[in-house]
Amino acid sequence: MYQTENESISYLKDNATIELFFLNAKSCIYKELIEVDSEVVFELASYILQTTPSQLNDVTRSDLKKLPALPTQALKEHPSLAYCEDRVIEHYKKLNGQSRGQAIVNYMSIVESLPTYGVHYYTVKDKQGIPWWLGLSYKGIFQYDYQDKVKPRKVQLPSALY
Repeated sequence: MYQTENESISYLKDNATIELFFLNAKSCIYKELIEVDSEVVFELASYILQTTPSQLNDVTRSDLKKLPALPTQALKEHPSLAYCEDRVIEHYKKLNGQSRGQAIVNYMSIVESLPTYGVHYYTVKDKQGIPWWLGLSYKGIFQYDYQDKVKPRKVQLPSALY
C-alpha cells in the first residue's frame, strides 16, 4: 500500500474500504510484519476485542484467545499469557461504550502512527555480503540494519530522487 503524505484512514468514506485497511493492518501486526511495542499491542488488541460482540467478563478472556490479536513476540516478552490478557482487558475496560466503527478508526489511527506502517521491506546485501533491509514508502527509501526495522541508517527522500 502506498500513500501520499496527507492520506489517512480518516479521509476514507467507504466503510468497506476502511474495514479492509483494518483487517490488513490487524493481519500484518499479528504476523509481525509491522513492528509494534508490546504495550501498544495490548492497546490495539483491546480495540480488536471492542470490534467483536462480547461483554466484559470471562467470555472476554476466551474471546481474546480466539482472536488473532497478540503476536508471538509480545507473548515472549512477558511472564505469561494471563499477564498479557490482563493488560489487554485493562485497556478494554476504558473503551466502554465505544462503537465498533470508532474502535476501528482509533485502531487505525494508532497503526498509522507506527514508524513501520506503510513501509515495504526487502532483504538486500551490500558489496561485502552484509544483509540490510531496504524500506520503501511514500516517505522515501530507507536502509535499515538487519536487526532494526525502526531506525533507518540512511534515508533518501522523494524530493532527492527527481
